[in-house]
Amino acid sequence: MRSGTTELPTVLRRWRAARATTQAQVAAEAEISTRHLSFLESARARPSRQMVLLLSSAFWT
Repeated sequence: MRSGTTELPTVLRRWRAARATTQAQVAAEAEISTRHLSFLESARARPSRQMVLLLSSAFWT
């Protein structure tokens, strides 16, 4: 497993904590399901490049 793959869940949780938002709020902004965001944060799902871009856009809007 590449190290970048294991870092994303931590980064997602830290971004959410810094913004004081819930998974539901981030998922709604990114137009994805809360379940999928949960799976990404727990490393049960591996995001595509498109998903990473989508999530970064949701966090920076």
